[in-house]
Amino acid sequence: MAVPIFCKQHEDHSQQEQQKSAMVPEKEVVEHRPGLLILYSDGSFERPSDLDVPACADFDNSPNGVASRDVIIDGAQPGVWARIFLPRAALSLGRKSLPVVLHFHGGGFCIGSPSSAHVHRTCSRMANKSSCIWISLHYRLAPEHPLPAAYDDAFSALLWLRTQASLEMAQERDPTVNILNDDAASKTKADPWLSEYADFSSCFLSGDSAGGTIVHFLAARASGENLSPLQMKGMLLMHPAFPQEAPRSSMELSNVKVSFFHRSALPPGAPFGHPLMNPLHPESPIDLSQLTLPPALVAAASNDPLLPGDVAYFQALRRAGHEAHFFESQEMGHCFHTRYDESSAAFAGSINALEGAMVSFIQRNRIAQGDARVRVSAEAKRSTEIRTQLLKERVIRNPIQTQPCEQVS
Repeated sequence: MAVPIFCKQHEDHSQQEQQKSAMVPEKEVVEHRPGLLILYSDGSFERPSDLDVPACADFDNSPNGVASRDVIIDGAQPGVWARIFLPRAALSLGRKSLPVVLHFHGGGFCIGSPSSAHVHRTCSRMANKSSCIWISLHYRLAPEHPLPAAYDDAFSALLWLRTQASLEMAQERDPTVNILNDDAASKTKADPWLSEYADFSSCFLSGDSAGGTIVHFLAARASGENLSPLQMKGMLLMHPAFPQEAPRSSMELSNVKVSFFHRSALPPGAPFGHPLMNPLHPESPIDLSQLTLPPALVAAASNDPLLPGDVAYFQALRRAGHEAHFFESQEMGHCFHTRYDESSAAFAGSINALEGAMVSFIQRNRIAQGDARVRVSAEAKRSTEIRTQLLKERVIRNPIQTQPCEQVS
């Protein structure tokens, strides 16, 4: 039997590692909210593993017959991307006929993604019900990227959408322009789905929970911007997070969650209800009466601890002279429509009622098809044959990939 060789170097290395471990204190869990985040004493954190759903550009293998694909947001910070949801209705409604909804998921600014199962399911369902293109943004998350990082990413996405509208307009004016190549000025490439099917004269902002908060601050920031040819027609704030006061009882789990997210999303030491999250704070630099805002739908739930803030925000919009509508789901909790689907009998009626109100709001506020879009000039009309050939070459007419995709439910 071979005699094991003792390695002095290995012994020295092991002793050094033991001494090093003894010198560095083991990190401890500072705060643990199951399903949310785990914060450690060294400042590190862990997010819960989330069930991710891959994008699928095949109508037949996608939920609700809604195709999806992921795109990089040019001009945004690294890691910012979006998932585009295209309903099958695009094929029958024709070119440039679908309103565009820029959507922001919830999660207390700390968790979630467009690929999260509940976010993907909700956006897919709404794209189908509303016959709109839904674009769900993956913005930077706290605590590693505290506010206003999410607001900055949302604004970058809006500017990207404006560039997409500008590229589409350029093609309308001159069908020989190859908008699928990088734009010389913006370095942004036209998205084939948007350039073919999007009606940029009817754009909406939508968000759930923290996403609803993003909608407000994005609309406020865009108030002084020239977004043409993009036209903002409405904003949908679904159970937005506008915390008005600190939790009064640590036993109330919902309020504890609000406080936890609040501390994680804001800069260290920021007081509860900080103006970065609550536009109604007395020290908020934003005066609602001085903003130009599109019509708003504020949705709330009677069992939501954030209900008082939602009501106060709606009332503040009305007092400031803005068009605002309020929808309250009775006996429902915070963002129930994203956590369940219509297969849950207890929630089907409330989900259909809420999402029906959202669809009605979009339909009422969108511009009648073609009213404000740039008319094709006589010269462009005479170029129909050129356009048709270009579309065939670029495969824009039906730019849907047909490869098999994993079936998701």
